[in-house]
Amino acid sequence: MEDHETVKVYSFRVFDSDMGAMRHAAYKASRDTIASHLGGEVLEGTEQEVLSSELDEHGRYRRLATGWGELN
Repeated sequence: MEDHETVKVYSFRVFDSDMGAMRHAAYKASRDTIASHLGGEVLEGTEQEVLSSELDEHGRYRRLATGWGELN
């Protein structure tokens, strides 16, 4: 049985102690994951619906480049 449940993921910023400033995260995550586990700041307007099966075990979504196809 396939999992067709979707979740909204967002781009976000996190504090980088080496830089002493906020930086853009290299992946997206749900609003709840960002707030409760990553200590980040959601960037509104960056939401994207993805299949929940596309999240890794930590709730992160990384878009995999697929070659010449359209990138979302």
